[in-house]
Amino acid sequence: MAGLRGMEPSRTLLDKSNLSDVPMRRAAPPVPAYALYGESADGFPDELHVETITARSAKYDWRIRSHRHGDLYQFFFIAEGGGTAVIDGTVHALGPGTAIAMPPLVVHAFEFAPHTDGYVASVPAAVLDHWSSPKTQWRSLFKAPLVLAVTPAQAGQLRTTLELALVESGEHGASRREALTAFAGLVLVWFHRTLAAGRPDDDDLAFAGVQLVERFTAQVEEDFRRHPSLTDRARRLGVSVPHLSRVCRRVTGRSALGIVQERLALEARRHLAYTSMTVAEIAFGLGFEDPAYFTRFFTRHLGVSPRAYRADPSRTRSETA
Repeated sequence: MAGLRGMEPSRTLLDKSNLSDVPMRRAAPPVPAYALYGESADGFPDELHVETITARSAKYDWRIRSHRHGDLYQFFFIAEGGGTAVIDGTVHALGPGTAIAMPPLVVHAFEFAPHTDGYVASVPAAVLDHWSSPKTQWRSLFKAPLVLAVTPAQAGQLRTTLELALVESGEHGASRREALTAFAGLVLVWFHRTLAAGRPDDDDLAFAGVQLVERFTAQVEEDFRRHPSLTDRARRLGVSVPHLSRVCRRVTGRSALGIVQERLALEARRHLAYTSMTVAEIAFGLGFEDPAYFTRFFTRHLGVSPRAYRADPSRTRSETA
């Protein structure tokens, strides 16, 4: 069974809000957007691109600075070595057997130990759509980052798939496009099965639970700044509060309230990291009537005060399993 690190419990959160609708006094420097790190964001020609972690990270002294990708999903696997990842402001420890799914627009950075071995697979969103079905909507599955600690057997399966995909991506034989699309599908299926292995629920029951959580998180995304009660949220979804929280915990590892609070904390981290708004402005913008209460909420959730986080985002409590 896969162990879940860091952000997996919140994987169903809609994780791509636009900060442009919030008043700012002065914009912070923009986070670079790349196709592949250090390369132009204009276009991505292949159905799947695979490279070793060493191939790119060694050129940058094993440090990949904060960046994002416009319409590209990335899948990472650490075979040997490790390091740290900072994903939307949350720090994760990486070690052998760590697998990561990174959706578009999520700001992320890595610092690898020298000689870390593993793979990075990059897949355009259109390829996910190619493999989608009514019961498997890949964009929904990967709408938020996943950080997984997997078993040796699961790690072996993913490593073999990525090794073969790396060979195929470097060749130009017949049906190369079809082969790369197929390998991309195998990577998606691996993540789906690994997640399912951690949830031994009946397939239909699990699917219904995922649908409810997706409706709930879409609702949270629309109105988290207004702070409606859980009773109101559950009523609009046609379920009771205990049922909603039970399903949320089963599917995501978080209670319904925990999901709401995590979304607020994520937005607060983004404003602190990427805008020059004051703490009071952020508090009022997120629907808190009292900046002092916002500060207590943030400190309780992140382990540091808003001002301390702004000064050094790496000081947050590391979220590892």
